[in-house]
Amino acid sequence: MGLDANWVAAIASVASAFVVAITAAAAFVQVRHARNSNEITVFLRLVDRLDSLESEAAFAGLDAFVARVNTDAAFRARLIEHDPVEEFRPIASVLQFVEHLSTLVVTGRITEQLVLAEYADNIDELWDALRETIYLRRIAHGPYVGVAFEHLAMRAKRFISSGGMDRLYGRLQKDRRMMEFEPPITPSESLSA
Repeated sequence: MGLDANWVAAIASVASAFVVAITAAAAFVQVRHARNSNEITVFLRLVDRLDSLESEAAFAGLDAFVARVNTDAAFRARLIEHDPVEEFRPIASVLQFVEHLSTLVVTGRITEQLVLAEYADNIDELWDALRETIYLRRIAHGPYVGVAFEHLAMRAKRFISSGGMDRLYGRLQKDRRMMEFEPPITPSESLSA
């Protein structure tokens, strides 16, 4: 008893469809892995930039800069002008970088969850410190200055206030001995003992 040509063609069609489906699934997995790889590469470059000496110097001068913005009316007036403000340059560089990072998040090129897991508290604090400066620069350069950063900062605030950060870090395993941790004895204490 043999199979007629219609049955052979039907079985071949089903087998062919199965092969196409498997190939498509493999292609989707490959695309997903490539996207994840690209995201990791971008994220690591962002981390390198945040950990750079340039960023470190800008963050070191942040408190003094913010104090000056809050107390020096002439400095505030210069920030409203369109001209570059030399004292603002290091902070502007950090703000531009954070704006780029925020734009990557807003456009879905890097996941918000990844950025907020690592930097939500830093983003929140940086926004609170520089909100007034960004407002002044918007007067000088238009309404879109720092808009993506503002959005990410509001998302970071919501993430923190909703307990997202606590839930995320609460899921991590902890060494129970760390809860009983006491600071080590300092050299001066060990000499007096």
